[in-house]
Amino acid sequence: MFNLARTVRPAAIARFSRACASTHTGQSYEVNDPRNARFIGGKMKEVNPNFAVNMVAAEPIDVVGKTHIYCDGGHGALGHPRVFINLEKGVTKSCGYCGKQFRA
Repeated sequence: MFNLARTVRPAAIARFSRACASTHTGQSYEVNDPRNARFIGGKMKEVNPNFAVNMVAAEPIDVVGKTHIYCDGGHGALGHPRVFINLEKGVTKSCGYCGKQFRA
């Protein structure tokens, strides 16, 4: 089995563990895990801080006066296929493609 601790100097392992960023799922590996080999030699784990789930939650909820609406992404050719959504009074529902939220 591959042992990262034997192939890399201890200082490099300490530097790596400090530089390892966490993903939105909290993904992290032990020091001896072979999947860490891709970050040897000064390579850093790059994680985009703009997780999609947070960006969708930051969008305001569209309050509509109807119980049947559709969402097409709102961007013409750059949108998504039209999705029809049935709404109930006071209940928030979201589009399955883009996550846009609607309330009747």
